[in-house]
Amino acid sequence: MNTRNIQSFMEYIQSAPSAQQYLVHCYRNLLSIDPEQQSFLNAYRFIYFLQHGSTYYAQGKIAPLAVKPMLLFYGMGHLLKALLLTKRPHYPENTSVLAHGVSTRKRKKQNYSFLEDEVKVQYKGFFPYFADHMFHVKQFMQEKYTMANLFKRIPELQPLYQAAKQQQHIFYLGPLNSNHWSISERILNDYNWTFPYFTKCMKAACPEVDAITLSKKNIVCSLAKCVKNPNHSYFYYDRLKKQLTISRYRTHFEPFPELLVHYLLLYNLSMICRYETEWWGDQLHSFSSDDIVYIKSFLTITEEKVPLLVGAALESAWHHEN
Repeated sequence: MNTRNIQSFMEYIQSAPSAQQYLVHCYRNLLSIDPEQQSFLNAYRFIYFLQHGSTYYAQGKIAPLAVKPMLLFYGMGHLLKALLLTKRPHYPENTSVLAHGVSTRKRKKQNYSFLEDEVKVQYKGFFPYFADHMFHVKQFMQEKYTMANLFKRIPELQPLYQAAKQQQHIFYLGPLNSNHWSISERILNDYNWTFPYFTKCMKAACPEVDAITLSKKNIVCSLAKCVKNPNHSYFYYDRLKKQLTISRYRTHFEPFPELLVHYLLLYNLSMICRYETEWWGDQLHSFSSDDIVYIKSFLTITEEKVPLLVGAALESAWHHEN
C-alpha cells in the first residue's frame, strides 16, 4: 500500500471533472442507471463527503483526547459515505439506513471496563448496510463484539499486547503484491483444524490462493494472483510492517474487513466521550486502569489508517478494469 500514491489519488478525485469521471467508471457496470447522468448528480456529494471527512480527521489529529473519538467517528462516517456512493448511487434509499446500525449496552456505574464493553450489531442501519453493499457481508458470526475482541484484530496494536501481556494475537502472511505467503503451522493447533480443512477454508476465503503445502514448520501458500487491496475480508494489513496478517483465533476467521472493526470501536468511544463524561474524564486524568493505554494507542492508529484504507478502496475501484 503506497501511502503517497493513495493520498495523491484522493486529491485528484476532489475536483468536479475528476469526480464525475471516476463515478462514471464506478457506475458503468451497474444496471438500471445512466452512468453519465448519475455521476453528474453525485459528483459534488462525493467531493463534499471526502472533504468533510478529511476535515474531521485533520481536526481530530490535533484535538484534545477528550473529544478526539467523536471527531474521528464523524470523519469516518463521511469517508464511508463517499465510498458507498461508488456502489450505491442512490444512497440513502430510505431513512432506515441513516441510523448507526449498532448499539451499546447501558453503562455499569462501578467496575466498568471498556475492554469488556460490547457493541451490538443491529439488523438495520448504516453499519449492516455498508457491510453488505461494500463487502458483501450479509450476516455476522457474532451479534455482539467486545472491545477486547475488536482490539485484538488490529495488527498495529500487537506490539502493545506483546509488551503488556506477552500475547501474540496474529500471524504474519506476507506483503501485498506477493505470490507467496508463509504461516506458522501453529495456527492449526490454534484453530483446531486439520491441514486439509485449513487448506479448504483458506482457498474459500482467498480465491487467489492456488496451492498450499507444508514446509518444515510453516504453511506455504502460492497465489495465482497477488492480493493488492489491503481491504481484505479475512486478512488485515499491518501498515507499519507492510504485511498482511491472519488472526490466531478461529472465531476471527470470518468475513469482517478491518474498516468494520474501526467503525465499531470509534462508535463506542464517541458515545462514551459524549454521554459518559464522568467515566471518560476519570480515564483521562486518573490513570486508574489499563483501558486508556489501549484507547490511546488505537486512536493513534485509526486516525492514520482509516483514511488510507478508504483511499485504497477508492483507488482499487478506479484501477479495476480501467
